[in-house]
Amino acid sequence: MVERGPTQAWAPRTSTEDAQLKVKGREDLKRTVTPTSSDAATFATSLREAAAGEPGRNALAVTEQRSAGGRPSITSSDQGSRSQEKGGELVTSPSSSSVLHSYKGAPSTMKSKAKGKWKAFAHGVGRLCSCIAENKAFVFVGTFITVWALIGDDLKLLVTNRPVDNIFDGLVVFCIVFFTLEVLVCSLGKDDYFMSFFFCLDVLSTLTLFMDLTVVSEALFGDSDSDPSNTRTSRTARVGAKVGRIVRVLRLIRIVKLFKAFLASSKPKKKPPRDRLSMAEEDDDDNFPEEEEHFDKESLVGKKLSAKMTQRTIILVLTLLIVLPLLRVEMTERLPSSSLYAMDEILQAYQRAEANSSLHAEYQQAVLKLIYYHNWFTGRLTDCPQSGPSCSKYFLANTFWFGIGGYSSDIAALRSYAANLSLMPEQVDAWDDAAQTQNDIFNYGTLPSGVLEILRSNWTMECTIYNENYIGFSLLGSEPHAVDCPTHLRYQEVERVMPRMMPVEEFQKWFFVSYFDLRPFVKAEAAYSMGTTAFVCVILCIASIFFTSSANVLVLAPVEKMMRKVELIRANPLKAMKIADDEFQREEMEKKKRANRRSWNLRKSRNPMDLVRTEASEPMETVILEKTIIKLGSLLALGFGEAGVNIVSSNMAGANSGVNAMVEGSMVDCIVGIARILNFSTATEVLQGKVMTFVNQIAEIVHGVVDECWGAVNKNDGDSFLIIWRLADLTESEERKMADLSVLAFSSIVGAVARSSVLAGYRQHPGLQQRLRDKCRVDLSFALHRGWAIEGAVGSDFKIDASYISPNVSVASSIEHATRKYGVRILVSQTVVELCSKEIVNKLRIIDKVTIKGSLVPLELSCLDLDFKRVQVEESADLPIVWNSRYRFKSRHAIEVRKHHLWNDTFSKAHVMKKDPHFQEMRTHYTVPFLQNFNMGYQNYSQGEWQVARNLLTKTHGMLSEKDGPSGALLRFMETPYQFKAPEWWRGVHALEDEF
Repeated sequence: MVERGPTQAWAPRTSTEDAQLKVKGREDLKRTVTPTSSDAATFATSLREAAAGEPGRNALAVTEQRSAGGRPSITSSDQGSRSQEKGGELVTSPSSSSVLHSYKGAPSTMKSKAKGKWKAFAHGVGRLCSCIAENKAFVFVGTFITVWALIGDDLKLLVTNRPVDNIFDGLVVFCIVFFTLEVLVCSLGKDDYFMSFFFCLDVLSTLTLFMDLTVVSEALFGDSDSDPSNTRTSRTARVGAKVGRIVRVLRLIRIVKLFKAFLASSKPKKKPPRDRLSMAEEDDDDNFPEEEEHFDKESLVGKKLSAKMTQRTIILVLTLLIVLPLLRVEMTERLPSSSLYAMDEILQAYQRAEANSSLHAEYQQAVLKLIYYHNWFTGRLTDCPQSGPSCSKYFLANTFWFGIGGYSSDIAALRSYAANLSLMPEQVDAWDDAAQTQNDIFNYGTLPSGVLEILRSNWTMECTIYNENYIGFSLLGSEPHAVDCPTHLRYQEVERVMPRMMPVEEFQKWFFVSYFDLRPFVKAEAAYSMGTTAFVCVILCIASIFFTSSANVLVLAPVEKMMRKVELIRANPLKAMKIADDEFQREEMEKKKRANRRSWNLRKSRNPMDLVRTEASEPMETVILEKTIIKLGSLLALGFGEAGVNIVSSNMAGANSGVNAMVEGSMVDCIVGIARILNFSTATEVLQGKVMTFVNQIAEIVHGVVDECWGAVNKNDGDSFLIIWRLADLTESEERKMADLSVLAFSSIVGAVARSSVLAGYRQHPGLQQRLRDKCRVDLSFALHRGWAIEGAVGSDFKIDASYISPNVSVASSIEHATRKYGVRILVSQTVVELCSKEIVNKLRIIDKVTIKGSLVPLELSCLDLDFKRVQVEESADLPIVWNSRYRFKSRHAIEVRKHHLWNDTFSKAHVMKKDPHFQEMRTHYTVPFLQNFNMGYQNYSQGEWQVARNLLTKTHGMLSEKDGPSGALLRFMETPYQFKAPEWWRGVHALEDEF
């Protein structure tokens, strides 16, 4: 019997915890408080109530002592923990200091609670932002708004006019708000986003949206007339448009991010893995598991490398897009334009007419030439007038407003100047008549009658442009989108032209000015800009993919595959064997594909040298590393087994390089099995160096059958095997199944060993025959017992073994030793029998009830009767194969098929025994009359009727072809020294250590 110590309501403290308590005690002794008199009185009352309410503990004898300062002191009755008053400060004992410290630390506690609430709130906000950032609807809206931000401004210029700019400005404001919210959500919801490369680009691209607002763009790039003497201000709009297009490219970064997110979300779902059992059953060489190309979680290396490659791609493309336009000469800077020449000609003609009034017609002809040469209405025709080869249709800018402006003149002065500048009707009609009959290479075309009427009239259209006054006439006053003043168009859609052949001082009074309509040019530019945007998006996305594809294929994919395998091994080291099998299947598939490809190439090739040419098949370093990881994992699984799962998993977790082999053990509920090779010492002496082969041949049978029956062989001590069937986390029906499988496993091993032609060869060994004589055969004994065991590492930092330690292991070992006393091969304890199904229990025979050292209660012992000598040895089949990795893999898969069939709920274990011809052959002699007589004899033996039991057991002892072992054991126990008379203390139980 095992003595049981006093029960404890709490777990014993470790040395580490004791040290922590000592340190805490020293800190409590050093803690001081200085409360007021009222505070101390209040705490003294509290301590008295606490002491009175808990008499079981060391009560605090709270006294109020007046010190020199008149303050009360609180002391404990415990001499070892009395408080002392030093220097007017109250020093408390460890037992009372917690109360006082809680009073003193109340504000800090409140602060810590508030801080904890704030942390919880921040954590909740972070999780909410993370869910929003990864939400598909949010990503879809972000994609749509990003596309709008890229093409919205071009779309506005392409299909609308200025009156609808306010609507587009509202959409731009919405985009700015959404992108700002997106940046905020990603900053709170993504750990590595804030102040990252993409954060900076997102902020910068969001800021560029302000340039799409009409007010901002006009303020930055509008054609200001504050200094008409500066002729370069006419190019400001073009420069502004160019800068706007360049800066808008930054928004393409969002497209790249969204494209990558789309690729990540559109990865093909994992195909359900093919049933490995059916694959093994089909025995088809083409049934191989597919390579796992996609992973649920991107590795940190892959994430970092992909981000870096994308950054460099983006920087490269953006640099090209921003710098190349700045290094190009504008076409307008090559030659002066016709508009500038015409304005200078008008100024010079006016100056001549002012000197000689008879030349006033030249001025009017110069103005009409400007208008007709840049005929706005001809530019809208489908064909040139007179079917000529050229006209203003082929130019994307034509004049629509002409007049005068004043830099410092008031409107009255401009009116007086304009009164003398209007065109004569005769000149207008003559030009229009000439235009109707013109048939030159470049034809002007005519003007509508309403426009001719405007030309014949005085200049009465007054406009204010950038706080400056202008007077003139507009050709588009009667159009559907009436443009009376240049300000009715966007700043990008107009270009101002002024004469240059005049002194700067003349601008102080007035100057000629003409405005050209650039809307056809702006629309064409907007259309090309949208095409450029789409093209750059494609280039950025393709470049970001192709630049990283090589790194992904050669480095990232192998690394992620290796990490995936390491994580699987870390989670369950026993999966390493499955990983190795799958990898072997893929290797075989690749070999077969290469062979088929080579044979196909040889059939197609006409070069005789191809017959002797071999392909270079040197593996890459990443492949070698991956195979090494698989092999190391397989060796760990083989070396540590199921008992070492926690050891391997805990040491592989984390990124530290230290190894802690002495992992704390864990308690498991299991069925403990012991299998022992009989006459092992004799076999060792005779076989000597070949004894390892002998043990491995037996182990191949034991390990294979146990694994097939869902057990796990833990270790082999030479002659014995420790076998475990884990019951943890199993339901009652699953525990019953596991118990049935343990009995089935040992019965199958008995039959497999008996009919093995390899092991039967040792019966003819001369040395063994000489030593063992008629017992010269390979024989094993077995025992099963259910109980708890501690699973963990046994050893030191120099050498460890993963094993199970428990009194139940000793009990199982004692039961196995008893097989030789009872003359049986399989003994099962009562704890296992209670788990088994009725069909299996009916095949067991109760033979005794004993007390075993290590067990708190007596146990009934049952045996599974098997006459293994009746099994015929199978003929040795000369297999036409070489036992290699391929066939070893196939045999493991065949075992796995049977393993899963045995676990099937509809697959009775007793049915397996019934259908097994070898099992039935070993059970032939154990007839129903024999079992009935023995059961009656055992019941009389148990009840103390030993004389009756003697007659029945003597009968059963000789009913078989050989003497029945349990009957003889019970007869020997009753005979010596009791002479078949039950002693007074007999209750049907005796010690297993008693001699029979």
